[in-house]
Amino acid sequence: MSTATQRRRRVLLLTPRWPYPVIGGDLLRIWHLAQELSRHHDLTLLSLCDSAAQLHAEVPDDGVFRAVHRVLHPRWRTALNLLRALPGSEPLQVAYYRNPAFRERLRSLAPQHDVVWCHLVRMAPYAMVCPQPRWIEMTDAISMGMARVADSGLPAWSVRRWLYQLEARRLRPLEQSMPRHFDLVSLIARPDAAHLWGADPARWPAAVRLVPNGTTAVRTPPTPAGHRAPSIAFVGQMRSLANQDALEFLLTDVLPRVRRAVPAVQVHVVGPCPPELQRRWSGLSGVRLHGVVADLASVLGHCRVGACPVRIGAGMQNKLLDYLAHGMAAVTSPVGLEGLNLVPEQELLLANHAEEWAAQLTRLLTDDALASRVGTQGWEAVRDRHTWSHALAPWTQAVRDSA
Repeated sequence: MSTATQRRRRVLLLTPRWPYPVIGGDLLRIWHLAQELSRHHDLTLLSLCDSAAQLHAEVPDDGVFRAVHRVLHPRWRTALNLLRALPGSEPLQVAYYRNPAFRERLRSLAPQHDVVWCHLVRMAPYAMVCPQPRWIEMTDAISMGMARVADSGLPAWSVRRWLYQLEARRLRPLEQSMPRHFDLVSLIARPDAAHLWGADPARWPAAVRLVPNGTTAVRTPPTPAGHRAPSIAFVGQMRSLANQDALEFLLTDVLPRVRRAVPAVQVHVVGPCPPELQRRWSGLSGVRLHGVVADLASVLGHCRVGACPVRIGAGMQNKLLDYLAHGMAAVTSPVGLEGLNLVPEQELLLANHAEEWAAQLTRLLTDDALASRVGTQGWEAVRDRHTWSHALAPWTQAVRDSA
């Protein structure tokens, strides 16, 4: 092995949000990528913070970052940035995070590092002026998620629909250009890459790598799902429009149909939730909002079925991996299945419209043998194919190749 390969490179990671606590799919993913990278390289974090509390929060002693730098990004600045960007062609995702103080801090830190690494396309313009090798963790094709939201049934006159259509049109050319500006471009799932660079992977830019998400599997076989109470779990960051839409669909369109066959069914919702949505959902019979929990097993280890009725968005659904890692029998939408190497009717069940969702959930809630079989095969799939160490192997190899 050459001396250059052995040397610990100094990597500067730029994030649009303070990455602690590690809650939510995008933060969980970048933390695992950074943790893996920190085994062989020295990482510095430069992060925007949207509050004084984040700016002064204690940095967890997790050994990931050798140094941490933070810049306040107040809400008045984001509002001003968006107003200025609307008449032009700049994606609002990018304009939102424009901050002169952050740019100056980057200018002072970059010369001390061998690589500049961006979390999400929002940070790409900051790094493009840096002369050293550059990497970007895109996670999803955000333009695809925006287009799906715009086409999800919003009224034609809706301001929200117009904004999502506008942002999808502005974002896609920028996302497509990432391989021209970055030496390593990582995304989670094939549909996202296909949206940007075509269906044939052989024609994708050389810098592009697919790096799926993983999960931490329960090492010993969990209690079979069929031995658990008739309960459904939904895990998600409720600031996400995709999760809000999915849970609203589950609770209002699907759950009443399930209750006709299983009156005692309970729904457990895990994840941070805005106060207005807490008030909306907590009053529903049989629905319990747990908020953020220290250990997912405290809830998922006792639930029979995991639901992923995501209809909009992009990327890979971490919630599905969490369900399977805890031995639950899962039901997902076709969108939720994207990017996952899982077999419907064996390792999970698939559903689309409300009647089909109710039927699949009812099958698992009333058939103990089926729930146990699907849950066990799903857990085995995660154990064998979707742990973080297995998922990040393409990332680890790509970093080695870039040395």
